[in-house]
Amino acid sequence: MSASMSQPGQPQRALSDILESGARLAARRVLVFLRITAPLILPVNAIFIPVVVWLAKSSGSRNLAIGVLVPVVVVYVIAVVLSAGACVQAAAEAQRGAEPNAKAALAYVFRRPVPILCLTLLLCIAAVPAFAMVVLPGLIALGSFALLLIVLALVSLWLSGTFAVSLPAMVVEEKGVTGSLRRSAVLVHGSLMRAIGTVVLGGILALFAGVLVALLVSFFSLGGENVILVVTLVGTALGELFVAPLFAAFLVVLYYDLCAREQIVASYRAQRQDKPKTDR
Repeated sequence: MSASMSQPGQPQRALSDILESGARLAARRVLVFLRITAPLILPVNAIFIPVVVWLAKSSGSRNLAIGVLVPVVVVYVIAVVLSAGACVQAAAEAQRGAEPNAKAALAYVFRRPVPILCLTLLLCIAAVPAFAMVVLPGLIALGSFALLLIVLALVSLWLSGTFAVSLPAMVVEEKGVTGSLRRSAVLVHGSLMRAIGTVVLGGILALFAGVLVALLVSFFSLGGENVILVVTLVGTALGELFVAPLFAAFLVVLYYDLCAREQIVASYRAQRQDKPKTDR
């Protein structure tokens, strides 16, 4: 066998390149992404913020507070998830070289809200242990449960990496929940560390962008406690407008990079099968 046919060309983009390309994609199409996230997130925050302020000032019963807050939070989560799905659809269009359209992206997620919500819920559940290990004050305080959390966190990272591109696969390839998870596992095979890095570092960068916007808005929080609370909540809401687009862009860039690698490998295997066997 000749050396040129021994290995397929499988150029893999470095993690830094994926993050850089995703950031550029999000920056170039920021207005489109804002037209997606703003109509979903801002109206819900217009209800969520007054409820939180009222609860902070109210001395009413705990049951009433929970009864008011729970449905608002549910609607809030649904809006965030659907905006993320729409951002993935718009980012995929932009990555293909087409002109993304905010209305088309929103129309898409409203045609398939249940699969998108179910898939996102599964991904969030899988990521909880890894996230918990980061946000908990310290593993020492957990005592005998610390080792269990570390094991669960490692499993959580593996699941998050394996199914990192399941949402782009669902949006681009029109697959169901199970099919999207399987497709992601196939694509990520052999590139697990890059996928984990994209999810972890991409998530951190996306959250940092949202926090940065919130901090900039917080400079205007002059006044009493109520003013500070309202401005903080408004800043958080505005920051959320940028989190989903940036994270979606990272995942979409990774997805298309993995698809390109898959096509190269498939082409190489086809050449191997078509090549006539040499006489021994």
